[in-house]
Amino acid sequence: MLGFLPPYVNREIDALSAAGVDVSVVLPEKSKGNRPADFWNEISPNPASRSVGVQRVLKFKYLTSPAWHLVFPLLKSLRFTKALFRSLREKEFRYFIVASDAVLGMNPSGRPDIIHAHFALDNAHIARIAAYILNVPYTVTAHATDIFVPRSVNRLRRVLSSAAAVFTISSYNINFLMNHGLSSKDIVVVRLGLNTSELPERKKPPEKNLAVCVASGLVPKKGVPVLMEAAAILQHRAAGCKLKVIGSDADGTRLKEYRSTDYEFPVEFPGALNSEETLDAVAAAAVFVLPCVQAENGDRDGIPVALMEAMGMGVPCISTRISGIPELIQSGVNGVLVNPDSAEELADAMERMFADRESASRMGLEGRKKITVSHSPEKQVHILFSNFNRILAEGK
Repeated sequence: MLGFLPPYVNREIDALSAAGVDVSVVLPEKSKGNRPADFWNEISPNPASRSVGVQRVLKFKYLTSPAWHLVFPLLKSLRFTKALFRSLREKEFRYFIVASDAVLGMNPSGRPDIIHAHFALDNAHIARIAAYILNVPYTVTAHATDIFVPRSVNRLRRVLSSAAAVFTISSYNINFLMNHGLSSKDIVVVRLGLNTSELPERKKPPEKNLAVCVASGLVPKKGVPVLMEAAAILQHRAAGCKLKVIGSDADGTRLKEYRSTDYEFPVEFPGALNSEETLDAVAAAAVFVLPCVQAENGDRDGIPVALMEAMGMGVPCISTRISGIPELIQSGVNGVLVNPDSAEELADAMERMFADRESASRMGLEGRKKITVSHSPEKQVHILFSNFNRILAEGK
């Protein structure tokens, strides 16, 4: 059960299906609004492949629509009285409306054995109630923003504590959840899977000192201003570089601001590209740079997929010591890490990589090896599937 279907979840679904699991993907109905889901669906691959069924039955409009719009769906959901009263006690009535409507819209012959949600967001709360209605276990995978800056700490704690199992993408996240009292149960690391054979081949950079950054959403945690400052430092040193920053916010406000700014070095902001175009651009980079920082509101990246993809193509990578990134990059071995918010350190790292191409190439090859060995979708899905089987065997 998802709010949207990013490529890395799509890969997990494909791997589960290839392993013989009967998967049905439950998504929000298509809309013409400006929801983040609509934005990401535009640049993500088509939902699932093979024989995976896709049901668009989640009516997220009920979460924000006027109260009188809920009368008819409420009448239909009255058969789920026990779940209704529980949702009223927990002040999750609108989640109940969406969940009950989703259950009624599911294929009657396709009753799930288990419901799994990615991201502890609206869809996870809906999954929790739908599982209660269907009397089946549910699980959730926590990522980054959903746990670092939750809209309601109490609701996040509830959705995690009620789950039959909680998965997350890094050991850093486990420590965060435990230290903040958000979960007291065992949490299992299931890393994001990536098949390097599906990535484009590493290209000889067409331009000298071309650094590419994929800053999805152009959100503050991607550290784009730090990258701009580092490029200016390199310009003053006469080292120079050319930047390409791929990404856009949903309404284009930040993108327009970046494009309208005068820089003293060459930089291109192509906006949001689809997955294939983005990968091709990264494959042609001399260096991939993602200077992640912690935003003022506490948000930060988990383990960025764009960084994994660049490493998977053998592109030399520079990032920062934040969140789960040091679990991916061993600085000086398969990439370089600098301290967050340090434009000077970032400029130094970029200059060294541009100057020592042999060392950069070696780290790029080690980065590809890291992704191939540790992040294969099959390996990660085996962990997930084993836990699903354990939960069903225990009758949780």
